[in-house]
Amino acid sequence: MRKTLKFLVVVAIFGVLFALTACAREAAPAATPTPAATPAAPVTPAPGQVGTPEVATGDPRLAEHNLDENLRFESPVNLSVAMWDRSQDRWPDFTTSMWADWMRENVYEIHNINVNYVSIPRWDEQEFLTTLLGAGNAPDVSYTFSMPVVETFAAMGAVLDLAPLLAQYNDWLPNLYGLLTPMNVYWNRNPHTGTMWGLAGRLEADGRVNTFIREDWLNQLGIAPPQTAEQFEAALIAFRDNADALLGDNAHMIAPFMLGASDPGWGIMLITESFIPDAITEREWFRYGFDDRRFMHREASFQALQMVNRWYNEGLIWNDFLYGNDAIPTPDDTTRLGFTGSMIANWDMPFRAGDRWITDMRENVGPEANFIVVTPWQNDAGNEVMYMPPPTDRTLFMPSSNQNPVAGLLYLDWISRIDVREFLLFGLEGIHRETLPNGAIRSLGERPADSPEGEHRFPDNMIFGGARNFDLAITQGSFIAMADANAALATLALAYPGISEEAVLAARSAGLDRQRVFRQVVTRTIEAQEGMAVPLNEFRNQLYSNVITAPVADFAATFNRLYDQYLAMGAQAIINERDAAWVEEFGDVQFQPDWPGWN
Repeated sequence: MRKTLKFLVVVAIFGVLFALTACAREAAPAATPTPAATPAAPVTPAPGQVGTPEVATGDPRLAEHNLDENLRFESPVNLSVAMWDRSQDRWPDFTTSMWADWMRENVYEIHNINVNYVSIPRWDEQEFLTTLLGAGNAPDVSYTFSMPVVETFAAMGAVLDLAPLLAQYNDWLPNLYGLLTPMNVYWNRNPHTGTMWGLAGRLEADGRVNTFIREDWLNQLGIAPPQTAEQFEAALIAFRDNADALLGDNAHMIAPFMLGASDPGWGIMLITESFIPDAITEREWFRYGFDDRRFMHREASFQALQMVNRWYNEGLIWNDFLYGNDAIPTPDDTTRLGFTGSMIANWDMPFRAGDRWITDMRENVGPEANFIVVTPWQNDAGNEVMYMPPPTDRTLFMPSSNQNPVAGLLYLDWISRIDVREFLLFGLEGIHRETLPNGAIRSLGERPADSPEGEHRFPDNMIFGGARNFDLAITQGSFIAMADANAALATLALAYPGISEEAVLAARSAGLDRQRVFRQVVTRTIEAQEGMAVPLNEFRNQLYSNVITAPVADFAATFNRLYDQYLAMGAQAIINERDAAWVEEFGDVQFQPDWPGWN
């Protein structure tokens, strides 16, 4: 897997983003070849086509699993599949939504599989899955962002090794291979043992996170969009000092910078990354890479949190911030009501139809209310860097309690079909979407422009589950591949009802133009990581809360005391073992030796 991504290359995804078929034709990386025992190579579907495997008459695998030549079970089989629940207002229980009904009916018709969708709380998914895996009750097809959780239970025999299954059945999975590409299919395959505990979902990133600020407030106060950290902080101070002018009787509700309490590390991500040295090496990135909030970069976290601590004590952060605080109004409500001046959030978060940050804010404040993207975070070399992930998304795995893993593989292939993904991403024609003459798809808002307040175009059970049904289309964490790249880009620009096309494309470019991507590093299993994802993340989030809200004079002592505890409870052992594994694999060098520019 060492050759999958170029080290620190700013990837030009603008034109490549929707060309998944070209990626699908690439051979598997040298370090993770398709197992030699595979009966045939999977068919790669062309753009806009569904891959259909050619199964020979009399193939003994069919009889073994009671399948016909169309890969439909002769008798119905049962399969449980995880489905995230974000617990948003108006959002339905997606396991009983229109989408789930459509999926159940469709996969039953094609494969004769009865699917039972199991609701998993999105924000506690690691803890919830840990409990289910420990009890042997995890859904037959599960997914998580935490590979260490999967590895922990794999070591206990609670997770299936997918390598032999794929070696035997990969020619039955053309859509899965066509979407993920061999690179993602074998992303987690251990080069030493050959075991593979999970597939890597496909992510063709439109972006990751952006810094948003109120354009109407800047205009009202005569402030130019900030281009440096100092200018950004000055804008926050101006928002605070002019709260009466900006909010009138609601001045006490102002949140110059919104920092949600559920995941503060995500909310200061770009600030933390700006304190990571520009010259960081591949080895250093791997050494501290266990935590995806960059928290293991101690000095960067110290500098970022010191800034945010000062903001909190100067009244520049939402005054109800506290990890685990269930205060009302929530951060989302505060933003929709028009009280938020800025935030760091998912690259398209204010635009999303399901979250309605901007659209509700305009209804509450006025049509001029708006967020724009700014890029004020320069590192020590003066560069604006956004550390983008490789083209991988959630880890898809099967617990050992799965009694029919072939059905699980067929489900993953089915959910990867382009017709299934297109429906989940865009919905019903005339209700969720409108197809334009140029092939682009315009997403329709849930509330028609001429409807009375509170009237919706479609009922609650038709609301999308996350951005573009992210929580349902589990093999894909991004925009759909389309044969016409221009139509695809136009579709993206039209995907946010009520938001200008220019704003969407500007937000997308903000991240993609500044991205830096590290290669995948494959070493032996890091034993110190096993079982540590949940407790370390919980401690980290609580630490964020304690140090952000500490008096300025106590910040350094509080941070150092708690960070030392964080290291002692297992983080330092992970750092040490990661570095040792690097040396074992590559030697005492800073870059992977097969990279031409290493020194």
